[in-house]
Amino acid sequence: MFLRLRRAVHLSAISAALLFSSANSLFAVEGPSFDCSSGVRQTLAVILCTVPEAAQADWNLNSAYWALFSDDREETTFNMAVNQRCALPPLETEQQRAGRVFIQDLRRRMGTGLPIPNIPSPQPLTEQHVRCVFNAFNTRAAALRDRLRGDALVESKLSPEEHIDVQVALDRKGFLRNRERRYGSNPDGQFGPNTRAAIRDFQRSINAEPTGFLSNEQRLTLLECPEERAAREAAREKARQDAIEAKRLAEQKAEEDAEARERKHLEDLAAKAAELRRKIEDAQKKGTEYADKEVDLNWSISERFNPMTDQTEYSVSSTQKNSGVLALTEGQCQKNQIVFEATLHDAKDPDTPLGIPGSTPGGIVGNKRINDDTAFATTFLNDKFRNRVILARLSFQ
Repeated sequence: MFLRLRRAVHLSAISAALLFSSANSLFAVEGPSFDCSSGVRQTLAVILCTVPEAAQADWNLNSAYWALFSDDREETTFNMAVNQRCALPPLETEQQRAGRVFIQDLRRRMGTGLPIPNIPSPQPLTEQHVRCVFNAFNTRAAALRDRLRGDALVESKLSPEEHIDVQVALDRKGFLRNRERRYGSNPDGQFGPNTRAAIRDFQRSINAEPTGFLSNEQRLTLLECPEERAAREAAREKARQDAIEAKRLAEQKAEEDAEARERKHLEDLAAKAAELRRKIEDAQKKGTEYADKEVDLNWSISERFNPMTDQTEYSVSSTQKNSGVLALTEGQCQKNQIVFEATLHDAKDPDTPLGIPGSTPGGIVGNKRINDDTAFATTFLNDKFRNRVILARLSFQ
């Protein structure tokens, strides 16, 4: 566990450790990754034990070491390099301090006339020293994390409290044991060989690959108590069932909508067919009434399905003799209009086309009557042949 620095450190620059005391640290665990109460014999340890930001940098670096399975020798080499790079002054020993105090007291008692050598005070720590250590630890941690990937990288970024939570859960469930005697097995936040072995055992217990590094989901499963796990599994099963039911309802609605569209389409087709049949019946009725009043009038309505357009085409035709002329009338549906045309033949010889020149170029002058209306004079335009004339064009949109 982590303890405050309880003993006094006899270094004149201990005030340097208070350089950051006014800053609000977000680091909750007290102290660095080692026990400061067991004795501090190096200047680097003084900085790590007394400056919260430096202690956090120490944890930041060590969590990367643990994720890389690095041993203590690499860490020791790094600490020696930091001492040299930051030019940290040596820590004054108890004997040196006692000797310096004795000489100072002796000079004060005997006066300055005696040839007593003056022992200088130790070199003080400065803010520059502390900053150098802080930056060195964070830079080294970033370099180590560049070598990490996946779950190992995520683990290296966990806080000390989160490290401890994992170990407490492993211990509570019986996975954390002291297999490597030279390493601890207590929940101290340091992921050594015993913690790695415990993580692998836990992963095997849930039929996961024993990598030694927890995924986010595995970590949540580990930290859960049995009641929480049961509730989470129940919620997950409910969500799965809800998704299945939602999919079933969506498919059912889609099927019902498709059936409704098909019924509407068939109803529309039936309504159109009924309307066309009604119009045909009305035309047949009116045509019969008209034919009864006229002499030698024959007419018909034909229906034909055109496979090229998937449409039904209707044609109206009539034959009427008048003053020695046989008129064969036919109505054809064209684009946006119906064109009624008559072909003139000799009444005595129906196979012989009859061409009648009119006073108007390209047309034939004659009388025109629509149903029972009064006949009126008009000009019938020729179409292709002199004996074929256009009776009417009915345009529509």
